Amino acid sequence: MLGFLGDYWRLEVELVTSENETLHKIFFIKAISKSNAAKADMVRDMNLFEKESWFYNVMVKKMTNNGLKPWSSRFITSTNEAMVFEDLNALQYENRDKFEVYDEEHILLALNTLARFHASSIILEEENSRRIHKPYFINDKYLLDKGGYKTNNTWFEQCMKGALEIVTTMSKYRNDAKALQQIENKWSKVWYRALEITETSNKYRNVICHRDLWNNNIMFRYENVNNTVKAVDCLFVDFAAVSLQPPASDVMLLFYCTLDPVFREQNLNYFIHYYYEQLKINLSTNGIAIENIISFRDFRESCEEQRLWGVIVSACLVPQFWISEELTKKIFCNTEDFEKILNNDKATFIKTMINNNEGYKRKILPIFEEIVHRYCLTP
Repeated sequence: MLGFLGDYWRLEVELVTSENETLHKIFFIKAISKSNAAKADMVRDMNLFEKESWFYNVMVKKMTNNGLKPWSSRFITSTNEAMVFEDLNALQYENRDKFEVYDEEHILLALNTLARFHASSIILEEENSRRIHKPYFINDKYLLDKGGYKTNNTWFEQCMKGALEIVTTMSKYRNDAKALQQIENKWSKVWYRALEITETSNKYRNVICHRDLWNNNIMFRYENVNNTVKAVDCLFVDFAAVSLQPPASDVMLLFYCTLDPVFREQNLNYFIHYYYEQLKINLSTNGIAIENIISFRDFRESCEEQRLWGVIVSACLVPQFWISEELTKKIFCNTEDFEKILNNDKATFIKTMINNNEGYKRKILPIFEEIVHRYCLTP
């Protein structure tokens, strides 16, 4: 199997115990690509594999001894170039179709899992603070870099420049000279501001954030409930992009990558409040009052600030994953094409897709245009 930035394998093992009992085990292996040098180089350059391996070997062990339900697949072991997990497909978990936006059922489950994940960071810090009798923060001990989300990163620069080229040539603003001048004057400042607000905050409590919450990294388990198939559980995968920042950044990113824009805005306050209540419940089971961590007023304020992060990351990610699996394999499994599209000329790829795929056009242009009307054409 070929993942977007790595090679995936399914390993089935039969074991015979000392009691002569036969056990059948299925594992999922995620490895640095052997078939695509550009993918392997990108993973190494951004330290994605090394960071994810560290996260599972070090942090997950510290973050899961708190009585909360799991928020990720069970990690088995790792080597220098591969990680082994329990296979979630074998446990009846599956991704929602990446072309399908989330409905209320799915977004509430995802928010529930996100609250457990974020609570685990806070619980770890609070327990260590009590143990050593002074404030303990993860960022005092561990430095988590930002991966591709840096001002000097080639991939991020291509995302920014490619989106601007689409706005100036294909968006509803393309013939408005006055608007285009404002857009071009503000564009890079807006994108760099999105990076600034996800630095470790001095105002809001920081947690380890996932930072890559799109459909393929979120898995659901379904059950037949009263003759209706319902999603009943949710787990996250792929923690290569983790970093310390305000929890609202993950919340807004999740909304922007998985929800229809109209549905998102109609239900925004409800979903934000739901997440906050779930975070409150998870913290309270470990004797922590959420009011001592972040008030709802501050959290709501942080969400509005982190809206920029949500829309910018969706502008980076959605154009490269809102394509069929067949086309993904054809384009991104070729070393030369992968390197060209992600690091050299993303605009041409997006233009071609918009010109040849009406569904892609309807999905991508509103993301870029929202950046314009929210952040470039406002005083």
